[in-house]
Amino acid sequence: MSSIGASEMGPLMDAWMQALHRTHPDVVRGAKWQHRGNDAAIGALMFEQADVAPITRSFEKEEIAPYVHQFAGDMMKAPVSVRVALHDGKPVFLAFNKRPDTPPVPAVSEFVRFALSAEGQKIAARTAGFQPLPPDDIAQELSKIAGYVARLDPALPVYAASAQVRGDIRSVGSDGMKSLMQRWMRDFRALQPGVRKGDPWEHLGTLNGFGALMVGMTDLAPMGRELWPDEAASFAGLHGGEKLFEIRVARGGFNTPQRTTAQAIFVNDKNPLKQVTLAQLKAVFGKNPSITRWGQLGLGGEWADRPIVLDAPPLVAPNAMSMQFMVLQGGEWAHNVHQGSIDATAKAIAADTGAIGFGGLEEGGAGLRAVPVARDAVGPAIEINADTASSGRYPLTRYMYIRMRRAHGQPLPAPIKEFLRYVLSRQGQEPIPYSGYFPLNANEVKEELAKLD
Repeated sequence: MSSIGASEMGPLMDAWMQALHRTHPDVVRGAKWQHRGNDAAIGALMFEQADVAPITRSFEKEEIAPYVHQFAGDMMKAPVSVRVALHDGKPVFLAFNKRPDTPPVPAVSEFVRFALSAEGQKIAARTAGFQPLPPDDIAQELSKIAGYVARLDPALPVYAASAQVRGDIRSVGSDGMKSLMQRWMRDFRALQPGVRKGDPWEHLGTLNGFGALMVGMTDLAPMGRELWPDEAASFAGLHGGEKLFEIRVARGGFNTPQRTTAQAIFVNDKNPLKQVTLAQLKAVFGKNPSITRWGQLGLGGEWADRPIVLDAPPLVAPNAMSMQFMVLQGGEWAHNVHQGSIDATAKAIAADTGAIGFGGLEEGGAGLRAVPVARDAVGPAIEINADTASSGRYPLTRYMYIRMRRAHGQPLPAPIKEFLRYVLSRQGQEPIPYSGYFPLNANEVKEELAKLD
């Protein structure tokens, strides 16, 4: 674990690390363990030169202003700051990066827990100039490192280089995958030092990646969504019918605002609907719908003849396009879908007991309820939550992709093939649970690896 920050906290950080290492020998000082001043903390975190930054004051508004740009794709607007002790009666902090709904990386979690433990607080009391936190504050600070960690499939293959390869790899694409691409290339180069980042290597958006593929400006295009039909047609039209080659590299997240997230089916919270199947959703939302009243979905009494009202975000938005793939199998929408902003859609469903819609779980709110979804009429209906989304048991989960050009029947360039093999290995999937997304399982990885040959 690396640490850059306040000089005053150097002795305390040393003492905490020494004591933690005795019980957790896997947690060790990183190559960067520098405590020279508070002003180094924000840069160390913003450029991910440190896992944690001890600081004796709160960050200034001006310091954290660039965070929203640096980590736009990671949905981080500022570091998380946890009070860990008092220094001359004033709080001191451990700051770190944390993506929504995920904890910090394991070493940081262990270090923060130890610092706030009874032993860690005794060490603070023994260190000159420091005092322990009031006991009532500790639970509040510990809650800041909470988050869901998806299980890593133990059957994922370990990466072993099939050969040492050399060459540059260009990458343009999703801002939501920027940190993952940086991490993957950094760790891959430790095993394949002959491979380097090419020019360009920039991750500002999925559409940027598609545009770069169209004009041959990149080798890889990380994309946080499905390829839209008009994009596939445009690429084929420009390149003699060629199809883009794609590899799934991660599963989309859960409750991650405006990102690649599992899709909830929302009804008004007074609606008694217990479950719905994918086929039923297609019959509700598809062109010329065959299910138009709630009685056709099994509701009786006053609900039987009540019309189904369709509300949705703009049908050209990524979430809606994804639903068009997953539910309509690329077919057209019903003509009577009411389109609105995310907020307007949620309000419309909350105001109308006959309404149904969809969106990321975080786009719900008061007056809405997410309905369990079944893949078919005989399978179980699955509630949407972090566990069912991360495992793929919930039917309406999504994927993250890397797309590229590959001439039919031609092998992939050796550096690219090895890089993708690394991404699809255990080592490559390990950082994904801390990115706001979820790792693939071993069967999915096997399917993607087979495409590389």
